[in-house]
Amino acid sequence: MLHILALALATAPAITAAEVGVTRAASVTEHNKPATFELAGFRLGMSEAEVEGVMKSRGLKVRRAIRVTGFEDQVRGLIRARDGRAPEKGQSVLGEAEFDDMKGGRILLKLLAWPDAARISTITYLPPRGMDAQEWRRLLFEKYGPAADSGGSIDSEGLHGRWCGLASCSGAFTAFTLSADVSQNGGSIHLKQPDGTNSRRAKLIEAEGARRQSRQDPAF
Repeated sequence: MLHILALALATAPAITAAEVGVTRAASVTEHNKPATFELAGFRLGMSEAEVEGVMKSRGLKVRRAIRVTGFEDQVRGLIRARDGRAPEKGQSVLGEAEFDDMKGGRILLKLLAWPDAARISTITYLPPRGMDAQEWRRLLFEKYGPAADSGGSIDSEGLHGRWCGLASCSGAFTAFTLSADVSQNGGSIHLKQPDGTNSRRAKLIEAEGARRQSRQDPAF
């Protein structure tokens, strides 16, 4: 399994400018395209400012927020570790947030720092109790299209469905994925970027640090 994951990361495409679901959010949801999905009002790729807008428009209550080092200071930190130059600017960005939707559910967000802003990388929705598995299947299929792997399954623990834009989500490490495990007791719905997205972002930091250092180094 680890070998397969490593191969997937090595062959994953590089981040491109304005990539939907990574460095910008989709404007509409398209069936069977998880990069465009909206979950609890949020979309992958939304900026910190857009997160704040959703929070205010939906009347969400902030339960927890964690700020982290921004992209610029991560680049500066890399340069400073190598040669002692480039002091930090001291600008933090939102790294994690947890909201109460005021309807019995909770929303958890994780964001990654990109050059222009912190942007959502994962969304987890913990719904309230009360909706059975068949109703969940109807609502989710209506919103996102049929689940992969023959439409998912329903057992004594509820509905288990996966959406990844493929016929099967088994081994889909490089795909955007929404997973739902829900029942009358609640459960969870999780929307995430492909594995390795953060690693590719880290390469941007390394490349920018190297670019600035080569520009500053004296010529002989």
